[in-house]
Amino acid sequence: MNDLRSNPRHACAFPAVFEGPRGAVRGTCTNLSVGGLFFEGAQLPIGSNVSVTLDLGALGKLKLSCQVRHHALTPKGMGAQFSRFDPGQVEVLQKVLASIAG
Repeated sequence: MNDLRSNPRHACAFPAVFEGPRGAVRGTCTNLSVGGLFFEGAQLPIGSNVSVTLDLGALGKLKLSCQVRHHALTPKGMGAQFSRFDPGQVEVLQKVLASIAG
C-alpha cells in the first residue's frame, strides 16, 4: 500500500486531549506531521471537526483544529488532519517536528 501523505510523519509520544461533542478524550499522539497526527485512544466519529491539545513538555501546550479522517483497530485510535492554523501555530509545530526528527 502506498503512503499518499504529502508531509512526513514523525514518531512521538505526546499526551493529547481531543475535545469532542461528548467531552474530553485523552490519549497519546504517536506520530505527528505538519498535516496531521495519529492519536492512540478512544475514537470520535469520522468527519468530526474537533480540537486537540498536545502537551509538548518544555514547549508548552499546543491547541489545534482538526478533522477526524480515519479509525484504526491496532493500535486503537484515529488519524486526524489539521484543518486550520492560528498565527504562529505552524512555526511551533515545525519547531517540534525538527526537535523529534533530529
